[in-house]
Amino acid sequence: MESEFARNLIDQYGYLAIFVSMFIEGEIFLLAASVLVSNGFLQAHWVITYAAAGTFVAHMIFFFIGRWRGMELIDAVPFLRRHYPKANIVMDKYANWSVFICQYLYGMRLISAVLFGCSTITTIRFSILQLINCISWALLIYFASHGLGILATKVIEAVGLYGLLAVILLLSAVALLVYRLYAHHHISAFLASGREPSIEQTNPIEGRHFALEQLQYHIDLAARTQLPLSLLLLKVPAQTEAVLEGQLTYIATELCQQLRLVDIPARYDKQTFVVVAPSTDSKGARLAIKRLQASLLAHIEIAPTLEEIRIGMVAWEPGMSSGKMLDHAFNDLEPVSVSSKRPASF
Repeated sequence: MESEFARNLIDQYGYLAIFVSMFIEGEIFLLAASVLVSNGFLQAHWVITYAAAGTFVAHMIFFFIGRWRGMELIDAVPFLRRHYPKANIVMDKYANWSVFICQYLYGMRLISAVLFGCSTITTIRFSILQLINCISWALLIYFASHGLGILATKVIEAVGLYGLLAVILLLSAVALLVYRLYAHHHISAFLASGREPSIEQTNPIEGRHFALEQLQYHIDLAARTQLPLSLLLLKVPAQTEAVLEGQLTYIATELCQQLRLVDIPARYDKQTFVVVAPSTDSKGARLAIKRLQASLLAHIEIAPTLEEIRIGMVAWEPGMSSGKMLDHAFNDLEPVSVSSKRPASF
């Protein structure tokens, strides 16, 4: 009686459950569905169809959420705030491959869809890539799950249930060892990006390339979303560059913190750092500069040389290119004021 009730329940809602489960991370549910297929409760072609359709719809919904309110979500979630600038640059340059790669990063499928929505990839392009991606993913995961189910059955027949558990533990230990030896360093380095000094901060050529890509991306985003955007420059005279090298890096990083940015400042040339401040208007940028000046008063070792440093700021306006923004910011360079008795010049 109970088995008949379960069969009726699966017959009525099984495929719908597969479709809805794709709005979470669907691998586990697709594995369970493959078991039901093996026992005759569901049909393989419909399982694959509903899994692919559910995944596609879920990705498109999260994509449009990213396009509609993505920046608000990014500002609210520290993990997204930390990684979205570089992630979006990668997505814009390698979108065809990154769509497929993100599909197989457990826990990142739906988050990546939000990031794609915030990027400059077109809706049509994303939809076509996702359609191919979701169908291939559903086929691969289903047949992999089906194959694992057959293998598990044979292992149980050979060594019993406890033998199967022992095999799973052994394979898990091997996978963990491989991860620790080969993958852990690279993943940790990626997660640390934006927090530790990098080549963009120490190498002017890499820094300029990164700054221009970052600035152009945010200009495109501001043009589409009408969100504010500011560009700030920190410049030190050539004759004091050796003395102020560490101090300039510190001040640029401190300015990013005052702007509540999670991305790094980039070295535009040997004397200049570029700070791109998305979602920051001119008023917010000037306020951040004033807070920077106030915070630097506590650092006595920096104060005597701060007058050597110049800060320039420009807010993006419709029609402004990255080159024009840089020109305005360079023309706006003014000395940092560190005296508490006189107002800041910004």
